[in-house]
Amino acid sequence: MAAINHPFGAAGRRILFPAPVGRINWWVVAAIVVVGVSATLPVLQNSTATDDGFAIQRARAEQVRLNGEIRQLESDVARLTSLARIQRRALDLGLSPASSPYFVTVDEPGPAPAKLPAEYLPRTASETGSPEPWWQSLIEWLPLPD
Repeated sequence: MAAINHPFGAAGRRILFPAPVGRINWWVVAAIVVVGVSATLPVLQNSTATDDGFAIQRARAEQVRLNGEIRQLESDVARLTSLARIQRRALDLGLSPASSPYFVTVDEPGPAPAKLPAEYLPRTASETGSPEPWWQSLIEWLPLPD
């Protein structure tokens, strides 16, 4: 019953708890982290490169598909704008060539800058002489004594 009065044993004795084996060496922990990170970086780089390669392949396939659609649409436009097809379609709709055309005259001038394609604008007369050399304009710029 003496143990009841002294739950930790006799008054002169101490309870010994196991002491830690050693302290944490932070240099070792840091080295393990550096080795772990350096081991995962090439894997991440390889994964990123593979993903980029697949994305490039998908983009090229999409480009090829869109180029094919563009060529198809260009051929449809060429087929639909054929003069023979338009004449045939006009006859199917009951249209016929005009027997006496009406001509309308407009006395108002058009817009100031001509809004026509360049191929329909009158050609400007090109200079027949050769352009002056760069040094001649430099000499004209310099003040020379009279």
